[in-house]
Amino acid sequence: MTTPSSLRVAPGTRLSGSLTPPGAKSGTVRALLCGTLAAGTSTIVNAGSGDNIRAMAAACRVLGAEIEELDARTWRVRGVDHRLPGRVELDAGNSGIVLRLLTAVGAATEHCSIGTRFADSLGRRGNHEIVDALRQFGADAAGRGPEACPPLVVGRAEGLRGGTVSVSGRRSSQFLSGLLFLAPLVGEDVEIRVHDELSSSAMVTTTVDALGRAGVIVEVGEDRLSYRIAGGQRYRPATHPVASDASSVAGILAAVAAVPGSLTRISSLQGNDHGTAALIEGFRRMGVRIDAEGETLVCHGADEVAPIELDGSGCADGVLPMAALACFANGTSVFSNVETLRFKECDRISDFCHELAAAGAKVEERQDAIIVHGTGQVPGGAEVFGHHDHSVVMAMSVLALRSRDGLAVTGWESVGQTYREFFDDLRSLGADVR
Repeated sequence: MTTPSSLRVAPGTRLSGSLTPPGAKSGTVRALLCGTLAAGTSTIVNAGSGDNIRAMAAACRVLGAEIEELDARTWRVRGVDHRLPGRVELDAGNSGIVLRLLTAVGAATEHCSIGTRFADSLGRRGNHEIVDALRQFGADAAGRGPEACPPLVVGRAEGLRGGTVSVSGRRSSQFLSGLLFLAPLVGEDVEIRVHDELSSSAMVTTTVDALGRAGVIVEVGEDRLSYRIAGGQRYRPATHPVASDASSVAGILAAVAAVPGSLTRISSLQGNDHGTAALIEGFRRMGVRIDAEGETLVCHGADEVAPIELDGSGCADGVLPMAALACFANGTSVFSNVETLRFKECDRISDFCHELAAAGAKVEERQDAIIVHGTGQVPGGAEVFGHHDHSVVMAMSVLALRSRDGLAVTGWESVGQTYREFFDDLRSLGADVR
């Protein structure tokens, strides 16, 4: 990777105007892979364009797909009809979901390696759960070290088999999502059981919905810990509508809310990606006025910020921007049930709390919680690090906008993982970003 540079976000500038958030990474990468595995041509509507989406598109082309961008938000994918190449090398970018989906599907090839250029971020994330599960399918699967960090090497060995497979979902639901994508390629009945707990059932629902549009029916148990995929199903071409990206919506809402007197319209809001409705309700509980006008949200800057106690499991992609805003409340906010944040592009609890403290905020961490002791103000005037994580970069920018002296955000380029236009959009609204 190149050496990260710094970008200064100054405080106090009223934000006004209108913008459109990008399509969700979660929906776009799943749609790309569904289209790749199908026979015929699929269309993706409201596609995102972040760096991690580009990584998935590049990998799908290596797998044999033909991908055409008809315009900035509409993609066409001509698939391979389950016919994957024998030996491939894939790059997962800096995305856990891209890594886990490619690892699972790669097990249907003769030999597939999945790596990353981000050794200090995705390269440190363990994957032993999916490695163990793929071996139950009869696949060869291995990673680096006992945690199975990238690069991962997988293949179908003597042939994949169906039956019952067990996987852990405690650390990430992405392992389960990967196995669900692989199941139709096995050709036999498959049942997948989560033997402990599922960290994000909402994202598994996103996977099940995408597969359903592609003609793959997944029978989901009432407890959402068992999943059955009948043998003989094949991926079919489809139209895949993608919701607006929840983490991007959260970043913009928090930025606007952070500056009193702001008034911004967030237009063309599509769907409900991973708790968008829940995070909007969370902001409202913090005293942020957000009016809904059809597919447009009108957000107002908050003169006062209220402390909040929030179960963040329902809107994990919004927790960091909300926690940054909570630093300006008078009172303590608790964002609980968010241990899954520790297993993202960085440790979004420890690393994020470290940067908040560096900026002058008062915070504590728990294994599964972020606790913010709001004092109504944050001095700023410091340089903070984005930890190769788009969500951290956006949240620290929110903090800068209401701080006394602003912040220099090092590694700001990581925002491009999901929202390439974030800082351009802030400038268009009137923010002083240099």
